[in-house]
Amino acid sequence: MILTFRYTALRIGDVSMLARDRISRDGDRWRLFIRTEKSGQPVFLPVPPDLKAALDSAPPPVSNIDSRYFFWNGIGKPKAHKAHIDRCLRAVFKESGVKGAHAHRFRHTLATELLGRGASFEDVADILGNSPPIVRKHYGKWPAARQSRIDELMQRVYIEPDRAARNEVRVH
Repeated sequence: MILTFRYTALRIGDVSMLARDRISRDGDRWRLFIRTEKSGQPVFLPVPPDLKAALDSAPPPVSNIDSRYFFWNGIGKPKAHKAHIDRCLRAVFKESGVKGAHAHRFRHTLATELLGRGASFEDVADILGNSPPIVRKHYGKWPAARQSRIDELMQRVYIEPDRAARNEVRVH
């Protein structure tokens, strides 16, 4: 479950209710497709091999060997199941000793990594199932990787221009 959060940045409700048929082969790779519970936005993401292997090896949910879900047996109300998963994750994060750990932090981590590597707010919105203004508001902070990328772009334009062009420009 933790790897699913890490690689997809889905919300607790979407991961806890992830159906097995939401992962399918697409050419030479595996993909996950869902409509997010909160916004209904489609999310279509590649599934890294180690996540696919972990999901394939996850034991079926207790009391229902033929569950169509990875982490739910299909018995009871979805709301109760999500609350149970939330409580379990809180206990795991508390035990981990990581200050401020919570499931939603995986969304922040992936959004920040993507923005730092040059993804647009629109790209990140598509990945998270949000809108670009929400991504800008919540995840558009100024991490060091993003600043480095901007510094490199600016350096290429203003600090290291083509020497021939610079020699032609004279200030009087």
